[in-house]
Amino acid sequence: MKKQSVFGVLFFALPCGALAQLAAPQPASDWAIRLRNAIGRAVGQNPELVSMEARIEAARHRVSQADVLPDPEIEVGIMDLPVANPSLSRDDFTMEMVTARQSFPGLGKRAARKASAQAAADGAAASHAVHSVALAAEVADSFFMLAELDRRLEILEQSRERLKRAAASATERYRVGKGAQADVLRANLETTALEDRLFSLKGERRATVARFNALQNLPASNPVAPIGPVDPVAPAKRPSEILREAEETSPAVAAARASVRRAEEEWKLARLERRPDWTAMTYYGRREKFEDLAGASLSFNLPFAHPRRLDERRAEMEAELSSARADLESVRNQLRRDVEEASALLERNVEQEKLYRTSILPQAEINFRAAQEAYGVGEIDFLTFERAALDLDMYEGLVGEVVHQDRRAALDRRHAETGRTTCGELGLSCRLPRSCSWPACHPRARRRTR
Repeated sequence: MKKQSVFGVLFFALPCGALAQLAAPQPASDWAIRLRNAIGRAVGQNPELVSMEARIEAARHRVSQADVLPDPEIEVGIMDLPVANPSLSRDDFTMEMVTARQSFPGLGKRAARKASAQAAADGAAASHAVHSVALAAEVADSFFMLAELDRRLEILEQSRERLKRAAASATERYRVGKGAQADVLRANLETTALEDRLFSLKGERRATVARFNALQNLPASNPVAPIGPVDPVAPAKRPSEILREAEETSPAVAAARASVRRAEEEWKLARLERRPDWTAMTYYGRREKFEDLAGASLSFNLPFAHPRRLDERRAEMEAELSSARADLESVRNQLRRDVEEASALLERNVEQEKLYRTSILPQAEINFRAAQEAYGVGEIDFLTFERAALDLDMYEGLVGEVVHQDRRAALDRRHAETGRTTCGELGLSCRLPRSCSWPACHPRARRRTR
């Protein structure tokens, strides 16, 4: 679904328009506090994120191993021992030997391997941030869906009371001979239909509560109190400003860049394969009745003896690098699309919400009150009065729906900027204070990734 594709890109930072209040020092409203707590539980208790953090820790440990020299070798033996009558002293060639060897990779290979491992670790950290963003976005989406359902249930409850009063009025008019039986039947039918909508919405809310709880690793049946009113939001920045910041700080872009860096280092390493690896060896030989001996040697392999293998290896890494660069451009294109679409949706919803609140909804309220009074004195029929009541319900519901769409659109528009705010600013605890290299969290890591 489109909504999920947009939301799917932690909130290491939450959307400015929708959730910047959570990180700001001023007091947050009740819904904002509840949402921040829910996101904190989800990010802190999700087993998939815990698994990813462990993999990041493992990747960090691989970096320090990448440029370490191969293990040295020690060889102990006896050389030139007579077979017919074994003796260590009869022959002057027989000796007890101790040999030591150490291999040295070709020039530049160790640095390239370490840089490749570092890029892989940075990519894992950025991917962790992307998954955290997706999880927090799902929590926020479920939260706003609950708020919207609560508002619709509240409106339907109010509408049921109005219909009950209308049914009572129709019954009274029919009893005194001023109304038609069809009005009574119509009022009862609308009341029953509204009860059906209430049951349907309550079932939908129960399913949304189960999703909301599951994202926080809580029992699906845990009750969730009504959310209450959610404040509307206005655009905070122009799309061009958001896009510029997003391309600099988005974890999805950072992960793609890390993949490019790793591919570049692997390509560099493939080119360095032509350089031979060296092995230094020294030995000491002890003889029983003769003078001891010692020696040293230096050997190297000949990788250029198989040029076809080296050419294929280099071509493989060039293809991998081209793929990584294309993936980076694809992520950037998707980022631009998401920001632009969400910005357009947010601006549209803000204008709609303003129109509904300041013009359409007041007119619908006036129309309903006038129809109610006119029906009470018999100036209009029941169907006209019913139409006015349904119009009021519809526009009240549209106002709440647009407000919650504002919040979702703000989430969409700012999901790409999520690297700009740290865990601490959200009140979330980071479980990787040493190994996490996400630039928004650690200035040292930011300098290192450059």
